Amino acid sequence: MQKRGSVPPDQGSNDPSRLDACYASDETYESDTSYETANIPRSTASCKLHAETIIVGGGVIGCAIAYELTRRGHEVLLIEQNEIASGSSCAAAGMLAADSEDFTHPVIAQAALESRALLHSQKDQLSALSGMELGLRQSGFITPFRSYSELSRYKENRRSSSLTEQIWWDRNTVQREAGWLNRDTYGAYYRSLESEILPVSLTRAYVRSAHRMGAAIWEGVKDIQLIGNQLGVQGIATPKGNITCKHVIIAAGLNGETLLQQARIDLPTTPVKGEIAAIQFPADQTAYKPDRTLYAEDVYIVPKANGDVWIGATSWPGKKDHSVSAYSVQRLLGAASSWVPGIKEAHFLRAWAGVRPSTPDGLPYIGECENMPGLFTAYGHYRNGILLSAVTGRWIADMLEGKRAEEIGIEALSPNRLNRKEVVR
Repeated sequence: MQKRGSVPPDQGSNDPSRLDACYASDETYESDTSYETANIPRSTASCKLHAETIIVGGGVIGCAIAYELTRRGHEVLLIEQNEIASGSSCAAAGMLAADSEDFTHPVIAQAALESRALLHSQKDQLSALSGMELGLRQSGFITPFRSYSELSRYKENRRSSSLTEQIWWDRNTVQREAGWLNRDTYGAYYRSLESEILPVSLTRAYVRSAHRMGAAIWEGVKDIQLIGNQLGVQGIATPKGNITCKHVIIAAGLNGETLLQQARIDLPTTPVKGEIAAIQFPADQTAYKPDRTLYAEDVYIVPKANGDVWIGATSWPGKKDHSVSAYSVQRLLGAASSWVPGIKEAHFLRAWAGVRPSTPDGLPYIGECENMPGLFTAYGHYRNGILLSAVTGRWIADMLEGKRAEEIGIEALSPNRLNRKEVVR
C-alpha cells in the first residue's frame, strides 16, 4: 500500500496515474470563496485516474476523515459536489455538548466524550497546518431552570447521564456567576468541560490540513456514480473521468442515501431543517452579554470567539429548504431574551438555515457495507456532526486499516443494522 505521508502537494509523485490537486492559492482559501484544482490528469486509454481512498462529501465528517487518513499516511481524494462546508456544517452552532446533550444510545454518549477530547488534542496541529483559528472556547455550559418542578421533570426525562462532573448552582450562585441571566432563574447545572467551536472554521481547517499532508481536494463535482459489484467497490465515475480506488467512503449527508441506492443499498435519512440567528451586543451593553453557553430546554445561546452570539435552533422534520421564517426568528429571540433580558438591546446580524440528516433509529451509519466490500458509510449524524467529527474520522481510519466494528465497539452503528427486524423504517 502506497502512503503519501506528509509529502507537500507541490513535491508529490511525478507518476501521471496519481492524483494531485491543490488550492489555487492561500489567498483564495483565506477569502473563503472557493477551492480550485490543478494538475489533474485526464483519463485516457493508457492512463487511468486512481486514488487509494475516495471520500465523497466535503462537510465536517468527510473533512475529518480526510485529515485522519492523511495524518496516518494514506492517499486520499476528497470530492464535494458544491463547496467545502456548504451543507449542514455551515448551519451548526458548533457546540461540543458531550455532557449537556441527552443521547439516546450509550455508544454515542461515550463517543461524544471521546470525540470532544480528541478534537481538543487536534487543535494545535490543525491550527499549525491550516493557519486558521478554530474559535475553540472552553468556558462551560449552563443549563438553567425556572422552578423546582422544571428541574424535577428534567431529571425524570433525561435518558443519558453525564459521565463527568456537573455542579449545581442555586439562585444566589447563578446571580453571582452569571449575572446576565434572568433574576427569576431558580437554579442551573454548570458543566465546566463543555466547549464550542466555529463549525465552518473547523471544517476548513480539517480539509486544509489534509491537503497540506498530501490529500487531493475536488470541489464542484456533480453526477457522481459508484462503480462496483458484489465483489467490491472499484471506483467512481465523474465528469472528470472514472477514478479507480480501493475504498470509497460516503460522507455526503442527505445525499448519501441517493448515492448508495446506486449500489442497491437502502440507508434512509429524513431531512430536518434548523434555523439559527446571530446577534451582537453593543460596546456599552457587554455587561449583559453571556460569557458562557446557555443550553436550555427551549433554546441555546452560544457566545462565539468572533464576538457574535448565536441563538438556535428550530427543528422542522421533512423540510429541505434553506429559507428562514419571520416566525422562527421571533420564536428564537423571544425564548433567548426570556433567559437573557439583555438580548433585547442587542443588534440583530443575520439568520440562516441548514438541513441535517436524521436516521430512523437516531444513530449514524458508520462502517463497511456488506453488499459491496470496500464501500464505507459515515453519515446520518443529525445534530451531532461537529461533536462526533473527530471520533468518526478515527473510527473510519481504524476500519480501513483492518479493525472490525466489534473491536472498536461501534457495531450498533453498522450500516447493515437496518436488516434487523427491530429497526422501524
